[in-house]
Amino acid sequence: MVLNKKSMISLILALVIAASSYYYFAVYNSFRVVSMSADYVGYSSADELYSGAELVVIGRPTEDFEDREMHIVQYSTGAIQDYYTLTDIDIERIVKGPTEIKDLQVIEPLAIIQDIQGKTKLTTEDYTEMKKNKEYLIFLRKNTFGQYCVINMQSGKFNLDQTDPSDFYSDSKTESESIKEHKNQKERIFNEIKAKYL
Repeated sequence: MVLNKKSMISLILALVIAASSYYYFAVYNSFRVVSMSADYVGYSSADELYSGAELVVIGRPTEDFEDREMHIVQYSTGAIQDYYTLTDIDIERIVKGPTEIKDLQVIEPLAIIQDIQGKTKLTTEDYTEMKKNKEYLIFLRKNTFGQYCVINMQSGKFNLDQTDPSDFYSDSKTESESIKEHKNQKERIFNEIKAKYL
């Protein structure tokens, strides 16, 4: 009787540990990406993009994406109202704008939220984060709070050292026509920028 009781407790304990491990590794640590649509001012040429920017810099993010300061604002119902990430940039060169800027923190339109269903990367219009120590040309404008934001979504930042494969969208065979159109537009704008401003 005592042996059966010990065996039963051991079995229950093993099942609880197995279920907890499964939840932790398969659910809680799972990762998915959700892209939201947004209304924003879009620029379809290098001249429009350059004119629309208050500040254009060449710089490198100083931290890994997961280590950056992320802000997620939720309604009382739990629905997400706003999200963004503050990215510190080490400025290498100011192409346009105030030359006295030394430290720069920019807003990127994405963040990671952790809940009981796992980690979810919330992104706007398929925007991908700038990678640590990679060189970017970044087009920025101040928001109503005086913070610099990347403008033109994915086509407002350009990886100059070509070490960020996600910067020019994916090469997936299943990418939508909309993604292909944005990808072609970004490549065209980048070629115009290289010819005129770099």
